[in-house]
Parts: sequence; C-alpha cells; structure tokens
Amino acid sequence: MSEQNSRSRHLIDPEIISAVDLIPTTDLTLSKLMESRENQSKMIKPIDVTEKFPVTFEEKTVPSYFGGPDIRIEIIRPNQPKYEKLPLYYSIHGGGMVMGSPIGDRVSNASLAAQHGFCCVAVYYRLAPEHVQPSQLQDCYSGLKWCIEHAEELAIDTEKVAIAGSSAGGGLTAGLALYIRDQKEFDIHHLRLRSPMLDDRTGITPEHPYAGEFVWTKRSNYFGWESVLGHEPGKEGVSEYYVPARAESLAGLPPTYISIGSIDLFIDEALLFAKQLAFDGVLVELHVYPGYHHLAPLFPNAHYSQEGAKSSEHALLKALELL
Repeated sequence: MSEQNSRSRHLIDPEIISAVDLIPTTDLTLSKLMESRENQSKMIKPIDVTEKFPVTFEEKTVPSYFGGPDIRIEIIRPNQPKYEKLPLYYSIHGGGMVMGSPIGDRVSNASLAAQHGFCCVAVYYRLAPEHVQPSQLQDCYSGLKWCIEHAEELAIDTEKVAIAGSSAGGGLTAGLALYIRDQKEFDIHHLRLRSPMLDDRTGITPEHPYAGEFVWTKRSNYFGWESVLGHEPGKEGVSEYYVPARAESLAGLPPTYISIGSIDLFIDEALLFAKQLAFDGVLVELHVYPGYHHLAPLFPNAHYSQEGAKSSEHALLKALELL
C-alpha cells in the first residue's frame, strides 16, 4: 500500500514506524499459515537465558487435568531467591491463536525472575486450527493448576499469583481468569493484558477508520478466531472462557492491567473491556499509547515502550504486595 493510500500511517509514532516497512502487512490465511509459522520461528531464535541472566531454566511435561495430551511448560527461577516462597508469574504467548511459542517471552520472563525474584512459568498450549477450543483453555488451566498443586516443590507462594499474556495470549489469559474465578479451585491475584485479543466480533464489525491497518489486520483476526473456535466469528452462544468480551460480568477478577496502542486493531475491545471491569468493581489500570501498533514490542527502547514496562511492572508488584 502506498503512503498516499494509507489511512493511518501518519498516526504511527515515528520511533516505531520502521516496523511496518520491514515486516509488510499481509492477511493471514490457511494457505499462508505454515510459511508464517516458519518465518516466525526463524525470526525468534531460542536463547539460553542462563548465559544472560542469573537464573535457572527447566522444561517439564505435565499432565492434562482433562484427559488431553501432556503439556509442556518452561520454568525460569532466580539463582538467588529473594523470598522463601517465590511469587508466580504465569505467561501465555501470543500468535493469533495459530502461531507462536513461549520462546518469544523467554527473555522478559528471565529478566523478571532475575530482577524481582519471580518463578516464571510459560505454557506451550495447542495451536489452532489443528486444535480448537477448549484445547487452549484446558492446556493453559492444566499448566497453572499443576504449578499450584506443586507449590511446595516449586517453592512458590500461592497467595501471589499473576497471569499474563499479549495479543492472543492476552485473550487466553482473560478467558483463563474467568474460568478460574468460576471453578473456585485456587485464586489469582493479578492480570496483565497487553494488546489483548478479546472479542471475535471485531472480525465482523465495519472496518475501523484508523486501527488495524498494519501488522494484525481484521482479515487475519477473522482467520485466527475462525481457527480457534472451529466456526465463523460472531455466532451466538460462544463461551466467555473462549471469548472474554462475551462475559456478562467481570466481577471477581483480580486487579487488571491493560495496555494497547491507539492504532492497534484491538483498541475498541480493550477500551470496552476496561470499561466493563470498572463497572463490575475490578481495579483496572488502562494505558493507551499514541501511534502504537501491534509490533511495538519490537522497540523496547521507544519512549512509550519504556513507559509501559515501568507501569506494568509497578502494577504487577503492587497487586502482589511486593512494593
């Protein structure tokens, strides 16, 4: 698309504009999925975080509590724990429900473990379209429940549990939080949602005049939701555990941090979710970063990326009473 025909290029923050030229926007489809997965795995190489941070790294296979296949998790812990019992940070990766792995979050998890003494656990959930919901919910819940049930072995504090995710991981995190709330088997104490993919109906609403032109588009979003739900987006009767924006009430969720870019496709659903959280009496912190798109995390040194890192870290530590 030429600059003259672009509807939102003039709104992009200059610090992060280069991403939209380096990584051209294409609509994700089934025929392009395998190639996209391959390209992503080439871009995001596995890193030995034990060489860069004073942490340990361990992979485990844990059982499903739903009779499904075993689930892979990775555990990053500080070499020198700050606490007798470590706060738990459970992260769910992004990728439109159809791509990605915890490798992309490994460095940030290692940094959090090293700097603030967290036990950071990331889950490899089954991807769509090969697996549809409730596969993702069951994998994410099983991984976390295993950690809670093995709290003594992991030396974690079950009174200080945060769950977090970006993009599709943010949507899965919010759905998981609703499921945990209703199951009442254990508690969580903080939600961190970055550019969360919360509402399947975004794929069928009229085109936003400015949001969603770059990186993750409305058509890609339609494909992601269709893949994970097993049917076209927007149908009635879809579980709020799969599509958190469908929840009638968000009451009972823990303090929640939401960050989103002003030209990100998910801007409207993030704003509405924050509004619903406030209406339902949940402590919510919302940050909208001007001119930020879905690839903003590639620019950790940009001004609003740094602001987001500070504010999200503060929200996490405050919610878990670690300040």
